[in-house]
Amino acid sequence: MRIKQITIVIILASVITIVLNGCKREDQTRLQAGWSAKDPIAIPYNIRNHEKSLGNLVINSSFETGKIYYEENNIKSYDITGWKKVGENIKWVNSNNGEYNEDEIFEGTHSIKIERNTADETETTGEGIISDFIKVIPGNYSFKLFLRLEDICPNQARIGTKMHDAVNIRLVYFDKNKIEIDGVEYDAFQNKKIDNTFKSYTLSNYWNIDEFCWGEIHGKTANYPFFDGDIPDDARYVKIFIGLKGTGKMWVDNIDLRYTDKNFTTLERLKPYFDSSYSAYDMVLPQPKQLIKKSQIEYFNKNSALYPIIVIPQNASKVVEEYALKLKKILTSKIQEADNSLSAEIKIVTNIDLSKIPQKQFIVSIGNNDFYNNCKANLPDSLINDKEGAYYVVQSEDKENMVFINGYNDEAIKYAFFSFNQLLDSQSTTYFGANIIDYPDFHERAFILHYFDGDLNDLDNKLELLNQYKFNNVYFEWYGGDNEKHYPFNSINELQYQSNSMNFSVLVDLVKLNAKQSLISGKPFDNFNYETLISKSLKSVLFAGDYYQTYENCNPDKIVFRSNKKIDMDLQFDHIDLLNNFNELIVRKGLSTKIEFLSPWNRLDIIDKGQGEAEFYYRDLNRNLSDNIPIYWTGCSYYSKSIDFAEFQRMKKIAGNTTILFDNSLNDSELRFDSEFVRNYYAGKIRALSIFEPYNFITFNDFYKQSRGRKILLNTNSLSELNSIRILTAANYFWNTTAYDPDKSLWIVLNKLVGRDNAINLLYFNDAYYGLKEICEKLEINGLQYNNLRIAKNFDSDLNKYYKKLEISLDNKILLTEIEKLKTEILEKYKNIITTDK
Repeated sequence: MRIKQITIVIILASVITIVLNGCKREDQTRLQAGWSAKDPIAIPYNIRNHEKSLGNLVINSSFETGKIYYEENNIKSYDITGWKKVGENIKWVNSNNGEYNEDEIFEGTHSIKIERNTADETETTGEGIISDFIKVIPGNYSFKLFLRLEDICPNQARIGTKMHDAVNIRLVYFDKNKIEIDGVEYDAFQNKKIDNTFKSYTLSNYWNIDEFCWGEIHGKTANYPFFDGDIPDDARYVKIFIGLKGTGKMWVDNIDLRYTDKNFTTLERLKPYFDSSYSAYDMVLPQPKQLIKKSQIEYFNKNSALYPIIVIPQNASKVVEEYALKLKKILTSKIQEADNSLSAEIKIVTNIDLSKIPQKQFIVSIGNNDFYNNCKANLPDSLINDKEGAYYVVQSEDKENMVFINGYNDEAIKYAFFSFNQLLDSQSTTYFGANIIDYPDFHERAFILHYFDGDLNDLDNKLELLNQYKFNNVYFEWYGGDNEKHYPFNSINELQYQSNSMNFSVLVDLVKLNAKQSLISGKPFDNFNYETLISKSLKSVLFAGDYYQTYENCNPDKIVFRSNKKIDMDLQFDHIDLLNNFNELIVRKGLSTKIEFLSPWNRLDIIDKGQGEAEFYYRDLNRNLSDNIPIYWTGCSYYSKSIDFAEFQRMKKIAGNTTILFDNSLNDSELRFDSEFVRNYYAGKIRALSIFEPYNFITFNDFYKQSRGRKILLNTNSLSELNSIRILTAANYFWNTTAYDPDKSLWIVLNKLVGRDNAINLLYFNDAYYGLKEICEKLEINGLQYNNLRIAKNFDSDLNKYYKKLEISLDNKILLTEIEKLKTEILEKYKNIITTDK
């Protein structure tokens, strides 16, 4: 009887377990059915974080493993782990095999080679390789690979087709049962459906490719503002296909597919840093190429009363003298903070006798002085002599309290000073000893300023801050006689007396400048006053022939720019006359000012709609302009968020030379959501926005090396406190692209500007602000649903809570005013939604 009872209990327990597990799976399936790339934050954080932690999801991404099958000592066939062949003209390249050259491999010892001599016009797929199933969840993924191409022609070249999908890169989507699903995606920005399986977009507008060395390709469907990388909501698996529909040779290596940071809020991304301990070495910004920690040194001890000594050259430059005096002032201030009764007699000398210097006295040597010459043999000058902007800050091997600062030139010495200064403890007279050898990736790191609210002193302080983070050129938009309406000066020369912190340049918007007479009088450039623009202090003058040009009415997809002087003449002749006349004036006056040009055809999406007009424009331009006038571009679109090797090479081919990036990427944050329709369609993505989103422009390897003059120009809306935070993260990227981490950079910048506690409170404020902003959109779409109202109430509470904390602790009252304005606007919107609906 007892055995029967036990048996019944076991059976009942089993039944209950089966039922509960079945319900649990059913609940999980139901929850997953609601997951969407359009609302990624709704997916549980632990699921998203796990997906991100997996890194590259591609198995055998570089084709290094597999099996070879032989027949009578000859290779008969092969299987590549995680991949299958599609077609016959595919080879598994092995660099250890004498049959292949080293340049047929990008990394490791293997790659894939596809070679086709003929291709039918009717082909739908081509030949290539396809991966096994890769498990995914709804959200945004980045997709990259390395290609080498040779003699590639489209399979439909006979009928005048561009490359299109001749290089056929695709993501094929499958549901939870591994049944293929439709890859059609609605593009709310263009109000049309597009093929989201297609990932060869950056190659699709070439006519052909003669030769294309190994380069990083971004698998992309469409340009900004489309949310490229989002996968269908029903997709739980993908397969990667990389093939060739056209003719030619293609090599493939290093494929990467991973879950991106776009699936997380700023708070979620930065929270792991909250409990991290960052030393002075970690906080040096921009991050040096090489920093080796040394011992900490007390540069002043009141018991010994030994003050630091600063050594400079006998005929020191103005820059060295200036920064020696600044260093003296900083050290004096820190010593007097420790003991305000001390006079802090810090000497600046041109040489010292070490035999007469006490063992523990702190010595800072700046530049090529006599003391430096005596120690030169042990210093790393050979590592900086051939690198523009390079510097070092190193301690003597024999005497750790001797620090040597030197650089490639005066500007580099200034950068060394900025790094040295960040190693001085803010709370004591301690120097965090280190050996730093450093140099910039971009030699010229510039930004544009369109207006400034404040006086000359405020502007000077802001420029000094940006220069400390190693920006070295600022472009002021030039408004002719109306400069005072936008800046606290009318002439650049006025600012020169206030600040010598960096180079000054101007941006001239040709269309804005001539708006009154351009189409009316037909003489847009005839009355241009060159003389008022010329200044000895200007490093560059950038003419922008963009903005407000007319589109051809008969075909909205075709863009044509015409001369305003004579409507049937191409615009390039206006530009050629203007630039040549201005260049002659520069030469005549004996100035070193450089002329630069941003043409109307400055982005690939506009060029592609020009149907050949851009190619003729640049052909005429290059025939008639000096080679020393660099051309700018904005990337694949106006607000480009990435540039791959294919896009860079295509623009180089069209423009006839390497170009400089006119970088608009920091201005795009909320512009995607300008229209009510887009805000409604993508309401779930608003939560992931940020009031201080860090710089996150994605480029290919060595992009900075291939940019003309190693220069980059960042277009900014303003120098507001919030925008300055974002700009400073860009400074870190411009200096050290390889080591750059957007979130870490933002965390360091916030800590340096407002302190750790305020940084945390700002991040919580940001999360509540965009959380409430997103919920407001959902309330407008779906009405006052209880769950959304409950969430909105929590965000409302958090927004006020963290603002009050910042109101008490934040010293920067201008920053406080900026976030108060944001708070007021969103709370007013929230209140109106609730009141109106009631």
